[in-house]
Amino acid sequence: MFFQLNRTIKQQKQLGFTLLELLVVIALLAIVAGVVITSYDGVQDQGRADATKFEMAELRKALLQFRRDNRELPCRVYRDGNYVPDNTGITQLDFTNLPSTPSVADYYLWCENSHTDQVDWGLTLLLAFPYDNTDTAYTPLLWNPDTKHGWNGPYVNNQGLVDGWGNRFALLDPELDYSPHYRCKENSGDYDTTGDLYSCLTANDASWNAVTYTLPANIVRLVSFGPNGSYEGDNITAPCLPNTDSDDLILCLLR
Repeated sequence: MFFQLNRTIKQQKQLGFTLLELLVVIALLAIVAGVVITSYDGVQDQGRADATKFEMAELRKALLQFRRDNRELPCRVYRDGNYVPDNTGITQLDFTNLPSTPSVADYYLWCENSHTDQVDWGLTLLLAFPYDNTDTAYTPLLWNPDTKHGWNGPYVNNQGLVDGWGNRFALLDPELDYSPHYRCKENSGDYDTTGDLYSCLTANDASWNAVTYTLPANIVRLVSFGPNGSYEGDNITAPCLPNTDSDDLILCLLR
C-alpha cells in the first residue's frame, strides 16, 4: 500500500513542468510567432506589389485608349502645341491650388499630384470629361461617332488610380509631343519649352545652356511610389526602370 502510494506521488510529480521548461516553451512560441508574422508581412507586401503591377497594366491600357480617342495623353487637356492646359471652361478639374499665373513647372506639379492636398490631378481626366459638356464651345471635344474622336470615358474606375499602398499613381512627362526626338532638361532644372515644342537648344543659339541630360521624347511613365510613398527620382541611363535601391514601380507607356 505504501509503495503504491509513493509511486502515485512520483507519477503526479512527473506530470508537471519545471519553470525552465515553461520558459523554453514560451521562447519557442515567441520565435515561431515572429517567423509567422515576418512571413505574413512579406506575403502581404508581395501581394500589394502584384496588385499594383496589375493596376498599372490596366491603367496603361486606359491611357493608351484615351490617347487614341483624344489624340493626346491627359494633362495636355486638348491644347495644341503647349503644355499649359486650356483651363477655360473646365469644370471637372480643380485648379484652385495653382498660382494665378501658373508656370509650366506648376502644371507639372498639378499633373503629377505632387500637391498633397490636391483633389484632382491629370489622371482624373480618365474619370470625367473636364469641360462643361452643356457648353457648345466644348461639346465637340466629346465623342464624335463620325470622326471617332473625343472623350469617350470613363476609361477606368476611381479605385484604379491608387496603388496597393493607397497612394495615387503619377504620370510623368505626359506633356511630351511625339514629333521631337528628345527633350532637354537644362541646368536650371526646368524643361526647355522655347521655340518649337521641346526641341533642344543648340550651342549656336544665344540662349543655349548646357543640358543636364536628354531623354527620348516618347518616355511617358506611369509610376507607383512604392511602400515609402515617395519618388526616388529618374534613372537617367534607364528611365523605364527605378533607381538603384528604390522601391518605385515604373511602367513606360509607349515602349
